[in-house]
Amino acid sequence: MELTHQLTPYLTKLRLSGILQTLEARNRQAVDGQWSYVEFLSRLLEDEVERRAQKQLTLRLRRSAVASTKTIETFDFNFNPAINRQHVLQLASCDFVRQKRNVLICGPSGTGKTHLAQALVHEACRQGFDALFV
Repeated sequence: MELTHQLTPYLTKLRLSGILQTLEARNRQAVDGQWSYVEFLSRLLEDEVERRAQKQLTLRLRRSAVASTKTIETFDFNFNPAINRQHVLQLASCDFVRQKRNVLICGPSGTGKTHLAQALVHEACRQGFDALFV
């Protein structure tokens, strides 16, 4: 606990206060595993990078206005066998976004168009793009 109190002002000033969340656990792991200083620092920085990436994803998803449950993983391809699974997975790679191209999803009601559209927005957010579902 004293380690945390000593480092708090420095980590806060450097905007690395997220490290405080895993510092105690990583310190215990380092002592038990006899990590080198570089390995200990590397793990702490990995934790901070992961925390920031997760925070950015959460922000992009909130701004995108998608339902968080509508993802490619939760789409039931068996529900509508006419949907080309490989084509949808290719779209999920978000190459169309990188190429600045549009995707038009059309078909009868109740076939999963909205779910697929939200899933593509969700996947784009995961890959670091800003997106908006309207």
